[in-house]
This record gives sequence, structure tokens and C-alpha cells, in this order.
Amino acid sequence: MKQSHSTGSAAFGAADRQTHGPRRGHQAPEQPRTNSLSWSFPGTPADVSCSRHWLAVAAREVWGECEDTDRLVLAYSEIATNAVVHGAGPVTVAAQICPTSAHCEIADQSDRLPEPRHATPGDVGGRGLEMVQLTVDRLQVATDQAGKTVTFDVGRREDEPEH
Repeated sequence: MKQSHSTGSAAFGAADRQTHGPRRGHQAPEQPRTNSLSWSFPGTPADVSCSRHWLAVAAREVWGECEDTDRLVLAYSEIATNAVVHGAGPVTVAAQICPTSAHCEIADQSDRLPEPRHATPGDVGGRGLEMVQLTVDRLQVATDQAGKTVTFDVGRREDEPEH
């Protein structure tokens, strides 16, 4: 698994970095933190559990402990679990968590599209995709020769935590 931390516009490439330090007597403003993560795993339930924990830690570093972090982690957990249970490994994930939003992409080797189910009160499963649709700000599924990629965005709804 690979994780990279960056601040401000540095997340978008070296060309965006400031080339000169602060002038003498002036302190550079603190840049908001951005966490970019990517990983690939064979596709077991244990992989989902470990990667969910890793994503939660990265989100808390940027957003703190809040409802937005919980929404992000819930959506990730459901989509990654679906990739393992209904898709085909390996599963690859990319996530970027910025101060104002998060973007996740979860890809697997199956072209089988996720289908929302209408679970009855007695059903054990079948609510995950519906929960994700109610939780995230944007959900999209794309297929190609390699399989499918589910992407979702979670925008910050709460004020940023005070530091």
C-alpha cells in the first residue's frame, strides 16, 4: 500500500509548488493538508477492513473526528465490500482527501454493475448501495474492458475543526 501526504497545491505536481521561501520577517501561511492514497489488494474481507482503517486515519488527519469522516468511511466500506463480494479481484483504490472534499475510486475486474436492492425489514443485506447513495454527494459507475470503477465524492458539510 502506498500513501502520500502533501499540502496545498503541491498535491497536483511539482510545477505548482512555490519556488521561493517566505521573505525575511514574513511567515508563510499554513497550507491545508491533503492526503492522497492508493492501494491494491487481492479482494478479501480482511483487505477491506485494513484499508477502511487506513482511510479513516487519513481522513481524520485532514478533517478530524466528525460526521463527514464517518460518511466517507461508510461509503468506502460499502463500495469496497461490494467489489470483494460481487466483483472480482484484484481491487484497486485511489482516494484524495482535501480540506473541502474527498474523492474515491474503487475498481475491480468484473463488469457486473452494482444494482440497488430493495431490502425488506427481515433481509440481512441489500442496503449498502442505497446507504451510499444517501450518504455521498456524487456516485458514478463506469465499465471498460478491465472491469468497473465506482467513484464517489463526499463534500464537507460541517465546519472545519479548529486547530
